Amino acid sequence: MRPARLSAQDAAFLYLERPPMHMHVAGVCVLDPRTTPLERMAFGDLAAVITSRLQLVPRFRQKAVPVPGNLARPVWVDDADFDIDFHLRRAALPSPGGRRELADFVQRVHSRPLDRSKPLWETYFIEGLEDGMVAILTKAHHAMIDGLSGVDIATVMFDFAPEPSVLAQEAWKPEPEPSGADLLREAIREQVTNPAASLAEMARTAVRAPARAAGFVGNVVGGLRDLVRQGPPPSGPFDVAIGPNRRFAMADAPVQRFKDIKNSAGGTVNDVVLAVVAGAMHLVLKARGEPTRGRTLRAMVPVSVRTDDERLALGNRVTLVFVDLPVGHMDPAGRLSRISEATRGLKESMMALSADAIMNLGTFAPPTLHAMAARLVSRGHWFNLVVSNVPGPQVPMYIAGARLVATYPVLPLAENVALSVAVTSLAGTMGFGFTGDWDATPDIDFMATSLEESLDELAKAAGV
Repeated sequence: MRPARLSAQDAAFLYLERPPMHMHVAGVCVLDPRTTPLERMAFGDLAAVITSRLQLVPRFRQKAVPVPGNLARPVWVDDADFDIDFHLRRAALPSPGGRRELADFVQRVHSRPLDRSKPLWETYFIEGLEDGMVAILTKAHHAMIDGLSGVDIATVMFDFAPEPSVLAQEAWKPEPEPSGADLLREAIREQVTNPAASLAEMARTAVRAPARAAGFVGNVVGGLRDLVRQGPPPSGPFDVAIGPNRRFAMADAPVQRFKDIKNSAGGTVNDVVLAVVAGAMHLVLKARGEPTRGRTLRAMVPVSVRTDDERLALGNRVTLVFVDLPVGHMDPAGRLSRISEATRGLKESMMALSADAIMNLGTFAPPTLHAMAARLVSRGHWFNLVVSNVPGPQVPMYIAGARLVATYPVLPLAENVALSVAVTSLAGTMGFGFTGDWDATPDIDFMATSLEESLDELAKAAGV
């Protein structure tokens, strides 16, 4: 695969990374091997599947190479020394192999950075789970994937029937790695041609359709106004400088339960997710002895802007919206109604468009300035926690014949935000992952059980 320049968004995740702030994402899949012919799954079974399908995800054989002098954003190049044995690893849990033991393993792995000299991913085959289950933990740098592209990769590695499909193998020959001089020449060429081409296209667009061009600028300005109008976020319990170590906890529920609540009480499935998280935060704050009356916490909610024809195009295609979650004592149905009203207002605003424009301002900026701007923005006080919802196929899924039970996402943390909550809906299950700073979230297990309690309360209020 030929070298490709990282996008502005993708490169920003490399620039943001430093010892306390790892910029990788992960997902832990729990599998039931009783659907296999031998009712078991071995490490070799997983290795065979992943090795045979790497040809469908060529980025997994590439590494990010910086340009000498940091003259331009890094490029993806084939790793001539690619060794699948480095990336595929084997582990086992101590007895009893329950949810806590699995979460403990995940949080230890997630606390370690990836090796920047190699393709930026690792996969662990985890044995020793209770009831004969096994798990797969895959960790990849955020410069490579966002949530939706991670789901796309899952649909490549997994099958939709217990019988694995066998792919014809293609011989892989890495493209020669460009020299430093080659990288410099290409960077200089792009610095000259790309901005000129972009400005020329903008001029042609303005001449052809001045109203449309002016409308876009107006929408972005309007979106900035919407962002400013929200005002600064309230103070929150997770507004602390993070360290390098992580905690992790899991919770899950059937997708249909969220749909039933939505159908009965209104809003969208994502509104129900936000309301359940808000209810859980109410219970957490109450248990911590913090005031909750009339209180809100601002959630940063990533929103995919990936189009259908960008399926399996790795990298990041997201923008951001900010939602104020009511975490005071209230009727759960009333909390959902308030959130639904707030998100309807966001859909009608241009906030997401404006955020997308801001996130891509580094496209033609020199990398040093781009990195400085990314770090400056990351240190600002913009929100109190992250809540991410990534939907996927709601049909049975299998890998090496083992059925997928649930997938739990693991997110990075922002520089001064010590909690991220994410949910992935796959194969009929909503799998929630709570990722927190080690020192700031000693009660992370309670957060997971509080989410389950919050869901029960909302379902009861909705009459389902």
